[in-house]
Amino acid sequence: MFKSGTKVKTIGTFTVKEVTDDYIEMDSWEKGAEESVSKYESLGFAELNVDGSEKDFDGFQKGDFFKFDGAYSVIESNELFTKLEVEGKELYFPNHKLQEVG
Repeated sequence: MFKSGTKVKTIGTFTVKEVTDDYIEMDSWEKGAEESVSKYESLGFAELNVDGSEKDFDGFQKGDFFKFDGAYSVIESNELFTKLEVEGKELYFPNHKLQEVG
């Protein structure tokens, strides 16, 4: 669990698992080929094609792939998931794919 207000960064690539009016649930996904790693070095987040190439952001829709490279504030956390604020949206991530930053 992470304390509210703590800054964390994500590890790996994610797919949108569920979208509701209140939140968006992210699920971990494999990153893909090594040559795509250089695309993940900027801060912020990017929507990805299945092959790891970046595409224009068209919102969070079930099945979309994303890479998050910033440090985000924890809204709330439990034993399994943590809710983060990302660009004004509330996104849930599995705790094992988050790392606290100083």
